[in-house]
Amino acid sequence: MPNASASSRAEGLGVWALLTLLATASWSCSIGATYWPSDEDLAAFEAAGPIEPEFDASRLLPGLPNAGPYRVATGDILAVTGSDVFLGVGVGGGAVRSGPSPAPGPEILEARVHPDGALTLPLVGAVEVVGLTLPEIEDLLVERLHPEFVVDQPSLVVRVSEHATRKVAVLGAVERPGVLSLPSDSMTLVSALTAAGGILKASNLKVGAKRIRLHRPGEEREENLLLPVRGLNIPFGDVALEGGETIEVERWDPDIFTVIGLVTTPGAYEYPPNREYNLMEALAIAGGTDRIADPPYATVYRKDVDGQILAVTFPLEGADLIESSLVRIRPGDVISVQHTLGSWSRTLLAEVLRLQVNLFVDPIRGN
Repeated sequence: MPNASASSRAEGLGVWALLTLLATASWSCSIGATYWPSDEDLAAFEAAGPIEPEFDASRLLPGLPNAGPYRVATGDILAVTGSDVFLGVGVGGGAVRSGPSPAPGPEILEARVHPDGALTLPLVGAVEVVGLTLPEIEDLLVERLHPEFVVDQPSLVVRVSEHATRKVAVLGAVERPGVLSLPSDSMTLVSALTAAGGILKASNLKVGAKRIRLHRPGEEREENLLLPVRGLNIPFGDVALEGGETIEVERWDPDIFTVIGLVTTPGAYEYPPNREYNLMEALAIAGGTDRIADPPYATVYRKDVDGQILAVTFPLEGADLIESSLVRIRPGDVISVQHTLGSWSRTLLAEVLRLQVNLFVDPIRGN
C-alpha cells in the first residue's frame, strides 16, 4: 500500500503536468491574433447604426389645420373704419333717420371685445362677435345700422388692431422653457413650441423629444401627443389652445451602449450627446478587460436600418490593436468580450493555481 507521502507527490506531479499543459495551450492559443474584418464587413458595419429619430417636417405641415379666416376672441381690440356713422352721421352721403346731426367723429373707432364676447358700439349697443370672422362682423354691424339708423347702407371695414394674449407654460426639452404670452391668432400647440424656440437638438439625436404632454386647466387627464418622426408612422395634428395650458416636452431617454462578458464592470453606460467613444474607450469605461483571461477579441453588435443585427469582431492585441482603437462606438451598440480557448485556458490555469496554493499551503501546520 503506497504511503501518504508518495501519493501526495504523485498528486503534485499530476497537477503540475496539468498546469504545464494548460500554460502551453494558453500560450499557443495567443499566437497569431492578427484577425481583421473584411472591407465588406467594415463597410456594412459603418453604414449601420441606431435608427435616429428625425423630425419629419413634410408630415407636420399637412397635419396643421387649415387656418382659414381669423375668428375674433375675447380681449381683442377691433378697429372699425367709417365709424362716424356711429355718431349719427351717414357714411358715403347717407342720412341719419332721426335725431340731430352732430359734428363728424373719428374715421376709426376702436373697442375691446368684452369677456362675455360682446363688442359695445354707439347706436348698435352690445353685439356678440366672439367666434365670428371680420367680414361677418362687418355684415352684422351693417344690419344693425341699416335701415334703423341710417337711410343708405353704410360701408364699414373691421380689423383687429391688437390681438389679445393668453399665457401658456412650455416646459422640458425646448430651447426657451417658461411661461409665454401667445396672441389670440396663434393659440396652437405648434405656435407655442415655436415661441419657445423649438425642440432641443443634440448631436446624437435629431429630435430631442419623443412625447408631448398637454395639461389643460381644470382637467385631470393629460393629452399625450407624438411628433411625426421620419420612418415611423406617427400621425400628427396641431392642437388648439385656450390659454392656461401646460405643455411638457418629454425628452428621449439617454443614449446608452452596453458592455458584457470579460470586463471588470459589465453593464449599460450612458452615451453623452456631445461625446464620441472608440472601442478601447468604451472598454475602459467598463473597467477594462479581465487581466487574467486577457481576451484577444471583442465583438460589436449593431442594428442596421432594416433591423438586422450586424456582428463584427475586432482584435484587442497584436498588430491590429491600433486599428481597433479607432473603431467608433455608437449609441445602442453592444460590445461583447467572450472567451476563446486561450482566454479560457488562462482563466482555468489561474483557478487551478489558486486551488493548489490552498491545497499545499496550510498556515496552521506550516506546510
